[in-house]
Amino acid sequence: MRHDHLRSHALAIALLLASCSGADDTDDAPAADGGDPMHAGSGGTARSGNGGGGGRAGTAGSAGQPAIYAGDMPDSGTSADASSDDASAPAACALPPAIDEGVVWQRTLHVATTGSDDGDGTEAQPFASIDRALQEVVPGTRVLVHAGTYGPVSADGLAGAAGQPIALVAEGEVVLEARGESAVVRMSDPAHVVLDGFTLTGATVHGMNIDDGGSYDTPAHHVVLRNLTIPAAGSGDNNDCIKLSGVDDFWVLGSDVAGCDRGEIIDMVGCHRGVISGNHFHDTVQNGVQAKGGSADTLIHGNVFENVPARAVNAGGSTGLEFFRPADAPYEAARIAIIANVFVRNGAMSGAAVAYVGCDGCIAAHNTVIEPQTWVARILQESTDARFVPSRDGVFVNNLIVLSSADLRTELVNVGAGTAPETFVFGNNLWYATDQDASWEPVLGGGVPDETGSIVQSDPQLVDRAAGDYRLLPGSPAAAAARALDTPLPPDHDGRCYAAPAAIGAFETP
Repeated sequence: MRHDHLRSHALAIALLLASCSGADDTDDAPAADGGDPMHAGSGGTARSGNGGGGGRAGTAGSAGQPAIYAGDMPDSGTSADASSDDASAPAACALPPAIDEGVVWQRTLHVATTGSDDGDGTEAQPFASIDRALQEVVPGTRVLVHAGTYGPVSADGLAGAAGQPIALVAEGEVVLEARGESAVVRMSDPAHVVLDGFTLTGATVHGMNIDDGGSYDTPAHHVVLRNLTIPAAGSGDNNDCIKLSGVDDFWVLGSDVAGCDRGEIIDMVGCHRGVISGNHFHDTVQNGVQAKGGSADTLIHGNVFENVPARAVNAGGSTGLEFFRPADAPYEAARIAIIANVFVRNGAMSGAAVAYVGCDGCIAAHNTVIEPQTWVARILQESTDARFVPSRDGVFVNNLIVLSSADLRTELVNVGAGTAPETFVFGNNLWYATDQDASWEPVLGGGVPDETGSIVQSDPQLVDRAAGDYRLLPGSPAAAAARALDTPLPPDHDGRCYAAPAAIGAFETP
């Protein structure tokens, strides 16, 4: 049964890739307006087991697909053979392409600081504001915003169509300022919309708020957020840099986000079928990426989480019952996959790299975790209404962890009340404590089954940890040491396909 459970997670990841079809929050409704050098290892010990592992079969998915990604990944409306960040990556490990990949634009409008809203939107007579341009868009329109500083953007019901999205694209350095509005970008009920290349500044609440307008049965959908820079947002309340409520089929790609004041870098409430990949999330004051309120079927892949003091990834959380999407979801989150990310110095504020919080069938695999603080992972239950399943059927495998035991509690995994830790799988991880000798053993939390297939106190041989290069050197003990998931994995952190057997951690060996 254990092996079957892990295989079911693998099956769901394959479906996800191939398909292409905290604290209590108080702002879940739609907005009204919307290290030290690594010591040389002195011998490692490979733990018993051959990578089998698994817990009981999950129950969240449909028949025959009981765990991760019984649902589909976003439907891009484009070919399924588009590549990942590495243009040469084979389709077998490529991420689902975003909705604007390969699109031939039917119309282009221009916005410039030298323009006039009385213009016609041509390059010769550009509009002066983005909101003015949005009055003229139809499906298949690209709005090119030329270099300069502009005011906030607000739109209701902005809708492209399948194969004909509406895109707002920065041409050069484009800054959007809040100018007294609570959010720099506010969109309700968008569909087939792309935002690409903007810097957002001055938000007193959310840097960006995208929601379903309160119509929970008709979500916002097919939204791409790419190459955004949000250096700060919020004013000390539960304010998020990116707030997504009731958004399905979405991508957050290649962005740099920091300084979200008391909220999350990305807070998802009732969001489904997302890809969050290739981003740098760092130097904030609370959590990193949070998926809760019935969120499901989302891949968090290839990101760098750095200096996030609470939970770098909070898979679940605590949500008021009136904000769940769907309304009867029996979990805070389900089938969240956290794969090929790099976590650096996260969790100092009683946090962890990964927290499973009321999460049903969530997986953290092939991540590289450097100098975690307080705990490496947490298993918690914050929503305790009778309808909710316990945090269960989680998987934490094939991760590479370099730690100082002085930074962590004795138990590396914090297990809270009301959870089902006995259903979790930990295994084939590489643990290296830089301040301990060869006899050191990782101690997991109470009730978590013993690991199998793990490597302990063997120097992972990273290229240059002090300089932040966490790739593997040839001959690393992490090479070919991962347990098989019986399916092609998504790309590694650099966009390359993993080998078979794969390396432990976020990077495949050279």
